[in-house]
Amino acid sequence: MNISQEFLSPLEVRLTLTLSPEDYRPQVEKGLKEVRKKIKMPGFRPGMVPDGLIRKQYGLSVLQEEMGRLVNDHLMDFARHNGMDFFGQPLPVVGHEPFPNGLEDGMSFDFQYDLGLRPKVDLVPFRHTFEKAEPKPGTAEINDLIEQWRNRYFEDAYPETSEAGDRLFLRVTPAEGQDLSGQSARKGVTLVALDEIEDEGLRADLTGKGKGFTGTLTPYAMYGNRTESITKGFKLNEGEHLDPAIRFDFEVSNILREGKAELNEAFFAKVFSSTMDEAEFRSRTEEFIKAGWDQEAEQLLRFRMMEKFFDEYPMNLPDAFLRRLIKDDKQGCDHSHHHDHADHDHSGHDHQSSGTQYEAFAKQLRRDLVIDVLLKNNRVEITREDLLQEAEERLFRQFSSYGISPEQIPLRKYAEDYLRKEPNESSVYYNLKYRKAEDILRGQIQTIPASVDYSIFKAEWDEIFASQS
Repeated sequence: MNISQEFLSPLEVRLTLTLSPEDYRPQVEKGLKEVRKKIKMPGFRPGMVPDGLIRKQYGLSVLQEEMGRLVNDHLMDFARHNGMDFFGQPLPVVGHEPFPNGLEDGMSFDFQYDLGLRPKVDLVPFRHTFEKAEPKPGTAEINDLIEQWRNRYFEDAYPETSEAGDRLFLRVTPAEGQDLSGQSARKGVTLVALDEIEDEGLRADLTGKGKGFTGTLTPYAMYGNRTESITKGFKLNEGEHLDPAIRFDFEVSNILREGKAELNEAFFAKVFSSTMDEAEFRSRTEEFIKAGWDQEAEQLLRFRMMEKFFDEYPMNLPDAFLRRLIKDDKQGCDHSHHHDHADHDHSGHDHQSSGTQYEAFAKQLRRDLVIDVLLKNNRVEITREDLLQEAEERLFRQFSSYGISPEQIPLRKYAEDYLRKEPNESSVYYNLKYRKAEDILRGQIQTIPASVDYSIFKAEWDEIFASQS
């Protein structure tokens, strides 16, 4: 057996493997014996089918199968022995025919494969100084947040009885005997401003009433001839019409009153859970805003830091090989010989991109390679427990956004189920290793504070992150 190599470029190598009869015959003979043990053929007892018949019927298929195994094993041994670190799997050379004179025992065969080699990454200490923005809240920002809190903590937001200026939640149901179908026939809840009710009698009936009050109304009595208001209030589908004279039964389900909490010690205590005067309250409000802005400033700093880090390692890739590898993977091609070569494909990205998407793929691949070396150099490993905890945090944020407490659900079980889907596991893995890389570099850099107007800072932050949320 002979293997030769030819470098097509610094990162692309072509291997030619020659198999002679003495290389593959022992394996073929062994394979034929295994077939003979298992094959069942009419007129013969199991394991007693004549050797000549087995060779005639199964010889070529066993020959091809065993040569495939030999090629796979010896290519892998050669690559390991020569320290080759390659992407994905070796690909058969396009246009090369290993059986130009047919497939027949006793002949020698040449197999050619291309490999795309990973570039060597030598990291140097990342010692840089970055500015960290420190936007300072002004009076307008402090006042805006206080006004939001005053609306949120208004105690009479849901009064017992209604008065002018309130809005009412009405649960409406088509009255008995009404001939309705579709969306209009279903129950629903509509929110209506008491002052905007068209019919004075209906408005008077609803004033001073509380939850549970019932009656009958028509869309016209609610909104007059305002078609858009009827469509919105009764949640009609596009193009659906509702006779404004149709009667609906209603029940007041809640009352909403807009107002503001008084600026007093009771309000201050609700916001910050401690008693204070107005001067301290405004100071604490400023600190609260600055803390939120500091998180955004830290996020922007880390983004700039990582971009600087990646820019220091532009590296070349075996582009021709990778373009073909991606294309073949996308088409689901079977290259006959597959190679399991270390854990190379944990990036969590879509490796089935091709054409115009290749540059984005290549950019991300370069970043993956640098991050992997950084983590390895710092002896950082990502365990299964790390993945589960990261998945739990992701699910916790998701459930919390719907008002679901994590105590209400078996979060660990949900995390395990979540990670069973390969795209989810890849995404969690990549996010985790990216953040670990961030933490390593964050401990190496120096920062200097930089005062900046928040509107300017926010514009830059939104340009980078808003589209990602």
